[in-house]
Amino acid sequence: MGKDASSSVRTFRDLVSAEEWAELTRAPARPRAADEVLLRQGDPGTQVIALISGLVKVVHVDRDGRQRLLAFRGPGEILGEMALQHGGGRLAYVRAMSACTVAIHLATDFQDFVRRHRLAPRIAELVSLRLREQTEVHDGAVHERLALALLRLFEISGERSFSVTRDELGQHIGVSRNYVTKALERLGSDLVRFDKNRIEVISPEGLRKI
Repeated sequence: MGKDASSSVRTFRDLVSAEEWAELTRAPARPRAADEVLLRQGDPGTQVIALISGLVKVVHVDRDGRQRLLAFRGPGEILGEMALQHGGGRLAYVRAMSACTVAIHLATDFQDFVRRHRLAPRIAELVSLRLREQTEVHDGAVHERLALALLRLFEISGERSFSVTRDELGQHIGVSRNYVTKALERLGSDLVRFDKNRIEVISPEGLRKI
């Protein structure tokens, strides 16, 4: 893995002031159940979501039906803003991995929020951070990439146990399920434990050393 790769995750909330984030989340908080679709690929970009609590995954479905898990997102993130940038339909699904709380804004209201607070440079910085994240998770040996992905899940959620399958982790880091299993075994039970549908991080410090 490249020497500049970082496990530190920065969210939209990290890039704006506390007052700006409070304004964005002042809308009525709405609960969303685990496995619920928050945004649907192909739909027009009419809304932007502020994620107050919970964990979600961003999944793109190719024309042949193959799924690619692009990213995990946690509290402090905004979702759906990319469709406003290019003006087309949404490029991916956003599905809740756990119970979530969100604040939903019309696209026009969010655009007004960005203009009033002059947030365009910080939106661009967020896009750059996300592109770097997707690059880093495909750089290095499989066990290193998996360690980085699991460490990011831990950091964005504040939890040690995640409802995620080895197939999904494989989609995320670009390898098959068998490679994920071998990488988990190489990391060892002192660092991670797993079963069919759940991964548990035992030692974040050990993953950072990887």
